[in-house]
Amino acid sequence: MKIKTNKKILLTSGIGLGLVLLGVLAIQFQTYSKALLLVGINLIGFGLFMLVVALYAATTTKPKTELAADERVTKINEKAGYTAGWLIILSVTLMFWADKIWSLNLELKDMYTMTLMVGIYSFLILRWYYNRRGEVV
Repeated sequence: MKIKTNKKILLTSGIGLGLVLLGVLAIQFQTYSKALLLVGINLIGFGLFMLVVALYAATTTKPKTELAADERVTKINEKAGYTAGWLIILSVTLMFWADKIWSLNLELKDMYTMTLMVGIYSFLILRWYYNRRGEVV
């Protein structure tokens, strides 16, 4: 397996390692704030995601012409965004009703954070899934 050392790949992996380091530092120095803990966890998650993407890009051989956005990529992004939007609505509804039924006392900023993370991660995962699946209807 040959690993490419492209400038963009090295930059992406460096940013990923930096995000993981910042996330570890945020978790290490968090006091009583749950928000800083969530920021640290998300930084570590995004950093690891960037490292995986950089490693994937460094080990695959794709021609430069395949990376151009065409109609298929546009349809994939539209379908992933549409499905992620419905997942956001579903997650907000579930959090609202779970808070009402079980009296979880969720704060609004926790719901905002969770909704944002559901949206971002679901869009990225769905876009990857639709790209791997092939044809988009």
